[in-house]
Amino acid sequence: MSPRDRDVPTPAEIAARLSPAQVRAGFEAMRGLSVCVVGETIIDEYAYCDAIGKSGKEPMIVNRFLRCDAQAGGVLAVANHVAEFCDHVEVVSALGTVDRREDFVRASLQPHVRASLATMTGSPTIVKRRYIDAYSRAKMMGVYHMDLTPIAGDDERGFLDLLSCALRRCDVCIVADYGHGLLTPAAVALLTAEARFLAVNTQLNAANSGYHVLSKYPRADYACLHEGELRLDARDLLSELELLLERTAGRMRARAMMATLGKHGTQLWCQDVGVVRCPALATAVVERIGAGDAVLALSSLAIAAGLSPELASVLGNLAGAQMVAVMGNSASIRRAPLEAALSELLGIVRLPEPALRVVGGRP
Repeated sequence: MSPRDRDVPTPAEIAARLSPAQVRAGFEAMRGLSVCVVGETIIDEYAYCDAIGKSGKEPMIVNRFLRCDAQAGGVLAVANHVAEFCDHVEVVSALGTVDRREDFVRASLQPHVRASLATMTGSPTIVKRRYIDAYSRAKMMGVYHMDLTPIAGDDERGFLDLLSCALRRCDVCIVADYGHGLLTPAAVALLTAEARFLAVNTQLNAANSGYHVLSKYPRADYACLHEGELRLDARDLLSELELLLERTAGRMRARAMMATLGKHGTQLWCQDVGVVRCPALATAVVERIGAGDAVLALSSLAIAAGLSPELASVLGNLAGAQMVAVMGNSASIRRAPLEAALSELLGIVRLPEPALRVVGGRP
C-alpha cells in the first residue's frame, strides 16, 4: 500500500458517514444556487491519425489524418457541469476576432446557461488541438492556437462590465483561471471585491508553467487545485499536504480548500473540521483531461451550499470519475448516473435497509 493510501477511508467508511436524507437535501440546496462561471473559453480538438510509416527523406513517422472532433472545454465545460445541478447558470468569458467560433460556443452550452461573451480584438478564440493515434489513443503532439497577450483597453472594460453585472445577479462565482490572459489584475480585484462566494482554480499548464499560481488571488472562499499547483504556489516540495492546505486557506481566508491527488483521491480542509480524505472512485480511466474541472464544479457547489465535507468530497470524486471515463470533454457530468453511483456507494453498508435500494437510479 502506498503511504498516501494508509489513512484514506474506504468507500464503505465514507458511506457510513452519509445518509439518504442528507444527500437529497444537498442536491436541493445546490439546485437553488445562482452561479456565475468565469474564465477562458477553450475549444479542445482531437485530431485522430493513423501512422502509415517512416518518411522517405526525414527521420519522422508520417500519419494519415482521419478526423477531428471539437469539444467545448475550459470555462464552457465547467458551466455545463454546473448546469446539470443548478437552475440559474451564467458564463462570462471572451472570444477572439480571429476564428471566433461563437456559433459553436453557444450551441455547446446547456440550453439554460446564459453566456456573456466579450471580445479580444486581434486574438484567436483559444483552440487546443491534440493529435491522437487512433488505434492506441496515445497523444502524439499538441498544437495550441492562442495569443497570450492580456485583454486590455476597451475589450477589458467590456469584459469587466459583463462580469460586474453577472456578480450582482449570482450567489456563487466559480473561476476557472487557465492563465491565458483573460483574468487581469483588474478582473481579480473585481472578483475578490464583489463575489459573494468565490471559488477558484488556477490551472498549471504548458502555456503558464511557473508563472501562474493561486496567490494571484488575495482571497477566496474555496479553492480546488491538484497537489502540484498547491505546492508551486507555496514554493514547498516537502511539507505535509495537510499543513499546506491549512496554511494556504488561512492566508486566503478561505472556509475550505481541496487538493486533488489523482489515483489517491482528495484531501479537503474545512474550518472547524480539519482535513477530510476521500479515495478515488473511478473504475475506468480513458483520459484525465477535464477531470479537475469537474471536481472544481461540483465541489464548489457543495461547499457553497453548506454540504458536509464528506459529502462534498464524495460528490467531487464521483464527478471526476465520470469525466476520466470519457475522452476529454466529450460529455459533461450527468446527475442521474452520479446519483446512481452515490446510491451504490451508500448501499455498501446499508443494503439491509429497503428504503435505500436503488429504484430507477435514485435512492
